[in-house]
Amino acid sequence: MRSQFGIVVGAAMAMVLAAGCSSSSVGSGGSTAPTGSPVNVGAPLPADVLAKGKLTVGVKCDYPPFGYIDESSKNAGFEIDIAHQMASYAFGDPNALDLTCVTGSNRVSYLTSKRIDLIEATMNYTPERARTIDFSSPYFDSGVKLLVPKNSPVTSFDQLAGKSVVTTSGSTASLWLTQCEKDVKQALFTETSQALTALNQNRGVAFAQDDTLLLDLAAKNPSLKVVGDAKADSPWGMGVRKGDAKMLAWVNGALAHMQKADFFWKEFRKTVTDKSVQQQFAKYVPRPGGNLTYPSGSTLQC
Repeated sequence: MRSQFGIVVGAAMAMVLAAGCSSSSVGSGGSTAPTGSPVNVGAPLPADVLAKGKLTVGVKCDYPPFGYIDESSKNAGFEIDIAHQMASYAFGDPNALDLTCVTGSNRVSYLTSKRIDLIEATMNYTPERARTIDFSSPYFDSGVKLLVPKNSPVTSFDQLAGKSVVTTSGSTASLWLTQCEKDVKQALFTETSQALTALNQNRGVAFAQDDTLLLDLAAKNPSLKVVGDAKADSPWGMGVRKGDAKMLAWVNGALAHMQKADFFWKEFRKTVTDKSVQQQFAKYVPRPGGNLTYPSGSTLQC
């Protein structure tokens, strides 16, 4: 998983860098799947969501290839495809969906204030987050690494003491640095585009973030490279409001239905077309007979 990503979304990233990520509703991306009947996933859709006639999902809009704004100003990416599939299960219409851009720092508050029904935004499981929201079954896996200039002497997290490191507010990277690298000075930003600009302006010696994103950024920026052993490695889950057992049961039913159909792997291969890279990621998505599991202890161990 931890090698060249090779994903062709350069134009999309250029748009993100130019415009940044808005924390508001944007175009849903317009799935081409036909409208049909809702799918029984083993648990009923909560009545309040059913009454709205659509799912409201918080997604990343600056995180290719998982969630970003494409050249036509629509949401695109692996997580966006999953959201469309969930809408199809819920209402028989993959476009019965309202996608709202969220960031690491505001996604939980958007959920708890009921601005969204569900978080699907590259969110690693941590026991600390699980005290505030309920996590679905996991649907991907990732860890934290460092993005640095090609000529940088930095090769590991051990070399960061006393230095400024760029990251994003509320991210797993920021939480891990706070706990495990107390001498690091964090330069915190809301959006990926801001953090990348700060790194290019030498406002930090490295950009700490999920390796899935950093590998893609390095592929698009020849002057940058990814270094360091993965830290805080933990699967991603969707977030629902704490105690909302009905919503959690439906979401988990939908994810199990996708896993049984090998939907995650099929969609990932559509997003990442390099066959050698696909094989590296095969074990990082849940597949028939192959589950991902959350760690039993802290994911922020030093």
